[in-house]
Amino acid sequence: MPFIPNKLNMKKALLLTLMALGLVVPSIAQPPTYDDLLIYYADGDYEKLLKKAEAYTLKDDTKNDALPYLYLSKANFDMSKDQVWLEKYPKAWADAINYGGQCIKKDKDSTIYRENIKYFTDLKTAVVEEIKNLVETGAYPKLLGAIPKLHKIDRNDVGSYFLKAAAEYNTGDKGSAKETQKEAFSRLSAVKSVEDWRPIDLEMLKLGVVEFSKAMIKLNQKAKACETVGMIKQWFEKDDEFMAFYNEACN
Repeated sequence: MPFIPNKLNMKKALLLTLMALGLVVPSIAQPPTYDDLLIYYADGDYEKLLKKAEAYTLKDDTKNDALPYLYLSKANFDMSKDQVWLEKYPKAWADAINYGGQCIKKDKDSTIYRENIKYFTDLKTAVVEEIKNLVETGAYPKLLGAIPKLHKIDRNDVGSYFLKAAAEYNTGDKGSAKETQKEAFSRLSAVKSVEDWRPIDLEMLKLGVVEFSKAMIKLNQKAKACETVGMIKQWFEKDDEFMAFYNEACN
């Protein structure tokens, strides 16, 4: 009895033949552009954005993409500034920082970070404002809890390591302070130029170094305080507040 191919086998054979001739190209799933998240964000529809973006972070094919985390961070940051949203999302501020940090980690070539540098600068500025308030009130234990927030979105910030060492000295943790101090000076010594630094980066450097130097003065190490502020003096010679402290520390 002769073999009679069924319709399914015939279709498969025809498809394979056409593919071999280059007449049919197999469909390949394209990565999402996340236009839906952009639209939700532009419309201020944060709840839909959070739900959709979070879903992307749970899918195997999109969980390592940086953009869903960026939108999660942006939405939470905006919500953290509105009391109406805070009633329902009290962790919005913390989530903005956490998702911002995850975005940076997923962004292997820093493309997303560079394209959204204004947002990340605004986020860092907000964190620094929180840190400055803690410094002004001398809330050093809380300060030690706030500095890791900054490191989530800018691990390379130099001034924060000096500030951390100062906070550790002021809370009596000299062992940790000495280790942090080593890292702080190592990072500062590696700085060859600050031409590409943002104003907020310089502000944090000034804050950290001045607070560290104040801690040295408290420990009767005025020479160390003078040496430390002297390392950054070249970048702050037009800053009256800094120069006033420099003259106090070195005279």
